[in-house]
Amino acid sequence: MKYDKVSIIIPVFNVVNYIEHCVTSACAQTYGNIEIILVDDGSSDGSGQKCDELAEQDARVRVIHKGNHGVSAARNTGIEAALGQWICFIDGDDYVASDYVEYLLGLAQTFNAPTAVTLDVITPWKKGNQATGKNLLYTPEQATIAMLCYRFPIGVYSKIFRKDFLDANKIRFFEDLIIGEGFNFNCLVMQKAEKIAVGSHTVYYYRKDNPNSVTTKFDAQKWENGLHAINVIRENLSLENKKIMRAFLYTYWRTHTDAYDLIILSHSECKYRDMYEKTLSVTRKYALHSLSVPVSTQNKIRAIIMFIYPKIIPYLMLRRRRKHNAEVSTQGNDGAR
Repeated sequence: MKYDKVSIIIPVFNVVNYIEHCVTSACAQTYGNIEIILVDDGSSDGSGQKCDELAEQDARVRVIHKGNHGVSAARNTGIEAALGQWICFIDGDDYVASDYVEYLLGLAQTFNAPTAVTLDVITPWKKGNQATGKNLLYTPEQATIAMLCYRFPIGVYSKIFRKDFLDANKIRFFEDLIIGEGFNFNCLVMQKAEKIAVGSHTVYYYRKDNPNSVTTKFDAQKWENGLHAINVIRENLSLENKKIMRAFLYTYWRTHTDAYDLIILSHSECKYRDMYEKTLSVTRKYALHSLSVPVSTQNKIRAIIMFIYPKIIPYLMLRRRRKHNAEVSTQGNDGAR
């Protein structure tokens, strides 16, 4: 393995309870040639001060303080400041395995690819695997379809990017997006990369473990921006064929169903009548389209149920989230005894 430098970029905004664990996991990498860039996006809860304290403990950690301009601007700031030949990201309330960098960099270098992704991410709803499947090489078309069909994690975590590739293709985050910014970034990468290395080793832990936070609020402005983000993806599709467009239609449907789910759970059908009717219409109109694209069996079943009785899915999802949070709370109480 070439001993290239890797820049780990961590945007930070009001995650004072999580950032130390996040940074500690980044500092504990088995791959030594790293720098860790913490971009404090105008935090008001003491996260910025905590970042400064962490930087004093490890010379590889740099902190950039800036005004609150959003996660896209924070990540772009990190990219511009990066000294490494490779870039990867961690969200400030998540954490990574000790071989996060070593695995992703090794995967990319083995295939001489400008980017690599691991499919297996531990989330509140799914346990990971430590070594499953074979390492594969995807074409731009295959990778773009996989991204649009949610076969790849849509966030920028669990991936590594060669910096000169990002610079040459002028790939950055769209700073007007407050949701879907990572999805857009990844779609640009998958289309522009000549090949994409794909593995399945668990190295990223997507943590949403506050037992008191079962999200049932609907933010209309946020979701208007999310629907706009899907239009931005469409505008930037440089690979256009029937397979790609079918995959994009699934993304269009999936985004509307996600918004619909929150409208139902927040009992906002009357307050946001126009958006409710639009998301319900798209949910039903394109539900069975999911049967013609390469999505998981679970998502095909979800689509069929959404077509027949759309209101049941949001409550099934909420029940699963509450069950997870109850388990987290129980584990925490057990650990405190």
